[in-house]
Amino acid sequence: MFETLADELGGIVERIAAAGVPAAGPAMVRLRATIDRLEALVCEAQVRFDVHELWRDEGAGSLRGWLADACALSRKDASAAARRSERLESWPEVASAWCTGRLTGPQVDAMVTVIPTRFVARFAEHAARVVEVVAPLDVTATEVALRQWVRCAEAEDGAEHFAERPSGVFVSSYFDGRMAISGELSPVEGAIVEAALRVFDVPDPVDEHGDVVGPRRSMATRNADALVAMAKFALDSRDGAGESGRFVPHVSLVIDVAELRAAALRGAGVGTVADVRARAVERGWSVVETAWFSEALAHHGEAVTTEGQVLDPAAISALTCDSVVQRVMMSGSRVLDLGREVRTARHWQRRAVIARDRHCRAPGCRVRPRFCDVHHVDHWIEGGRTDVDRMVLLCGTHHREFHKDGYRMELDDDAVFTVRSPRGWSRSSVPERAEQVRFVRSVT
Repeated sequence: MFETLADELGGIVERIAAAGVPAAGPAMVRLRATIDRLEALVCEAQVRFDVHELWRDEGAGSLRGWLADACALSRKDASAAARRSERLESWPEVASAWCTGRLTGPQVDAMVTVIPTRFVARFAEHAARVVEVVAPLDVTATEVALRQWVRCAEAEDGAEHFAERPSGVFVSSYFDGRMAISGELSPVEGAIVEAALRVFDVPDPVDEHGDVVGPRRSMATRNADALVAMAKFALDSRDGAGESGRFVPHVSLVIDVAELRAAALRGAGVGTVADVRARAVERGWSVVETAWFSEALAHHGEAVTTEGQVLDPAAISALTCDSVVQRVMMSGSRVLDLGREVRTARHWQRRAVIARDRHCRAPGCRVRPRFCDVHHVDHWIEGGRTDVDRMVLLCGTHHREFHKDGYRMELDDDAVFTVRSPRGWSRSSVPERAEQVRFVRSVT
């Protein structure tokens, strides 16, 4: 039924496009109202799509990621759409009023923007009454009414609610690479930051008469210079920063070598001797290596952390992909030898992978390198090489997802990264520079 209606709608749009939309106020108002109703219906379906986490079936790590990828939204617009869906899940009366045309999309967006997170549940109790009040109002009057509701809700708060109001700092990037920083700090945190800015503030140079040499900087410019100096000092002075400048949480696993091999196999979907033989031909394993992995199938591929938490093969496969491995030889409960730590991906290799990939290489994902792991396309325990041309950046979400049973990954000579899902879909991503080259060629 939906497919038929969608085809009919598409045909109607084509006929309107052929006839042309008149440059008349009533016609444009009518079309905008229709578009708004359609947006409401899409958002209502989007709420159900998110509740059941169906975006996972598309290989996404969140609704926001799916919207940015599948619907071609900017990260900012995807975040706003995902936040609106989350709120409407808690406010079904608002969603229903929008779908029936009693509220407009801008009014709904005003509710999402004005109502603080801590009042989402309380607003749900008053949503039906609020809809009745604001339905006949325009967007500006709606915002005024909503802010009045917020003031009343705040008046019911005790002092502890205001004392615990969380701080937040937001960093966003513009198209030209410049960054905007905004946020809110508690009085104590603000005082600390102000004191640090004064310490790192560098006054304008003056001559022997006390006159400023060159153009005088604004206070905003001086604060920006001081903030950058603070960040640089923190990076240069922090112990253990190393060459990569990235600190990875250290998780200690206790696992037998045979269990490690079994975890690698089971994490890659290899569960039978026939699968091992096929993988041996694909990877060029020796007879001894093939025997090792065949014997490993008798194990479960489980490990335990030093805190006693048991991990399954998929978790072990992800943790040992970009990790520090240390050999410990034991005789019973006695430690005979403690081998040196070996990092599977060196610092210079990580920098090289970052220079090529720029962000998470999962199709449609653009998580920044500081939040990404270096993933071995061919797992190292299976004989994979720790070479730059066999590793890619993956964010934590996609790293864990792609280590699940059934996923297959390929990285060709042009660094095109292809993911094949156990559900049947196959998608590829191209390094950012290659994308830019293709775009330039397409327009020249």
